[in-house]
Amino acid sequence: MVPSVRNNFGIISALYNLIESSTKRHVIFEEIQEEAGLKALTIKQLSDTRWTCRWNCLKVVLTRYPQIISTLQVMEAPESHLLIHSMERFDFVFHLFIMSEIYLITNILSKYLQSSHICISQALNQVKMTVNALESLRNETEFERFYSTALQISEENEIDPPKELRKKKVPVRFGGGDKTLNALNIEDHYRINTYYAVLDTIITSIKTRFDENIIIDVLLMEKLFLTKTLLNENELKQLSKQYSLNYDDLRGEQRLYKAKLSTSTYQSQATLSEIRLFILENHLNACLPVMDELFKILWTIPVNTCTCERSFSTLRRIKTYLRSTTGEYRLSGLALLNIEREVEIDYGEIVKEFISAKNTRKIVF
Repeated sequence: MVPSVRNNFGIISALYNLIESSTKRHVIFEEIQEEAGLKALTIKQLSDTRWTCRWNCLKVVLTRYPQIISTLQVMEAPESHLLIHSMERFDFVFHLFIMSEIYLITNILSKYLQSSHICISQALNQVKMTVNALESLRNETEFERFYSTALQISEENEIDPPKELRKKKVPVRFGGGDKTLNALNIEDHYRINTYYAVLDTIITSIKTRFDENIIIDVLLMEKLFLTKTLLNENELKQLSKQYSLNYDDLRGEQRLYKAKLSTSTYQSQATLSEIRLFILENHLNACLPVMDELFKILWTIPVNTCTCERSFSTLRRIKTYLRSTTGEYRLSGLALLNIEREVEIDYGEIVKEFISAKNTRKIVF
């Protein structure tokens, strides 16, 4: 991350710790917002991994900037004066605005990747769209828009515009003397050293994280199972070599599978859940053992870990202070009901099974 932007996030983190760590200070912030006729918002905590949390935090700081400054002025804490000094600078406003706009784009990708029904190829398409959107911002026209907006926000909040950088003289021992280095003007400085640097860092990071060369085998398996397109000879050899499968068997089973898939009602690409049902309903797991092995591998490679994380969050919500004595069996059942709440349950069958479990229940019910 660019040092100046990293410093900005440090200021925002300190702001969160100061205001939201105290109920009294939080109430002051809410009252100032309500006096201005605005809906009371809460400053969100920054997260190292969740882009959505960062976007929500930046949005609140940007939209409630005057109210935050007023809150800090009312507070008697010594840290508030330091934060006011750090926030009432063009640097802070400019970095805050560009990062909020960038996270606005990446937040869409973040939400999409949390879906439990996407596959790797669909995720990569969304990643490419996000990268293209970020790359479209990397030009002078977009920079001028960002820079002028930051100047306007600074002017509205009585913040001094950025000053020209001090020109440095070349030392005499290096042939200088009266000569000065070719220093950038202030606008070029923000464009090259901040705006372009931030965009390049984020774009490179996304491309590295979602490198197709790393997950090429997963993409080939998705092409094999989810589409009606046949894999070529090299692609089949790569899969058979990677997972120690018989190449001839895989090539033959692919033909049978694609022939069966072509008779289905699926469009250009099905989902993993649909293909799982398709394989089980047509008993292809028994007919095509090599393909079945590959599908098991594909099925056990998650696109993300959001479902697992939601399961952990479920336990935290269920086992509260009032349920501290809940046993493992009951807790497991409650968690399963909550996690799999989308599954339709036939309550009539449950009642019948409950009654038939014991003879005494048959008499009562």
